[in-house]
Amino acid sequence: MDHTEQPLVSVGVPVFNGETGLARALDSLLGQDYGNLEIIVSDNASTDRTPDICREYVQRDRRVRYYRSERNQGATWNFNRVFELSSGKYFMWAAHDDQRERNFVRACVERMEQCPDAVLCQTHTASFIEGRPDLLCVGTLDSFEGVTDLVARYRETLERSPATAIYGLYRSGAMRKTRMLRRSIATDLAFIQELSIHGEFVQVPEVLFKYLGRADWNTVDQDYQAFTGKEAKPWWYLPFVVLFVDHWGRIAGAPIPLGTKLRLWHVLLEHEARQVALKSLIKVAGMTCPERWRRKLGSQVYYRWLHSPNMRVGCQELFLKRVIGPRLGWWR
Repeated sequence: MDHTEQPLVSVGVPVFNGETGLARALDSLLGQDYGNLEIIVSDNASTDRTPDICREYVQRDRRVRYYRSERNQGATWNFNRVFELSSGKYFMWAAHDDQRERNFVRACVERMEQCPDAVLCQTHTASFIEGRPDLLCVGTLDSFEGVTDLVARYRETLERSPATAIYGLYRSGAMRKTRMLRRSIATDLAFIQELSIHGEFVQVPEVLFKYLGRADWNTVDQDYQAFTGKEAKPWWYLPFVVLFVDHWGRIAGAPIPLGTKLRLWHVLLEHEARQVALKSLIKVAGMTCPERWRRKLGSQVYYRWLHSPNMRVGCQELFLKRVIGPRLGWWR
């Protein structure tokens, strides 16, 4: 098929100080076997060589467009900005250090064209941690297969949506119906959950995407600064409460019947109540469990109540350290 006959795919690359991986990421995007692309790079006041790298690629390939902010306005603003600057039928975000197989875009577009009710398509995703060669896990959307009911799909996103789904391919028209990303921690998950109101999630059952996670988890203060661009988190800021309010408001603003909104609010309240009860139980168990039993018991608790069927474990020891321990809060 001629490139001009393919639906335009817009790729948004929000970046801040990404000199170490940006060239590799852009090469990965420009090397896709899908030709009708526009690549929008938004530089959030980088202080390293990011601007020079971007200008080199603008000169090299007309599909690359470069924009720069002279002030760091936070990752949320930058993610929204690249979408606002896009014009494609389909859109996807790309981080400056992620890698995609050459057929990633084509495979996702073909799947979306086959499923007109789909609003998101993601491939299987192999996750790694900086500085480690071991495979952490493979993320999928297996549990979303065949889920067409709106309320059931929303419940599934609350309970089992993998974080790496944010880097899938979206139907731009569906994204414009949402509130996009907000200035709050975990707003990416809230966006995915809101998106589920507008259509189905589908997947390409092949590992075509490699996600590289940070070596260390951010603190709440670091996440707040990264998302908002502000130096300090207000004393009153409680991520759990802010995220719940975000969920509630997204349902309220959705163009769906009131009866459906009431059902979604019920699902949300039920989920949050269950999470509070479970976290409280886990905290008490962690405080009373002898140190020598913590890892074994912690793993049993995780796989019994917290493990998602959309996450296939790679290196068990790395998974224990990176996912299970921090999730339980029993050890780091």
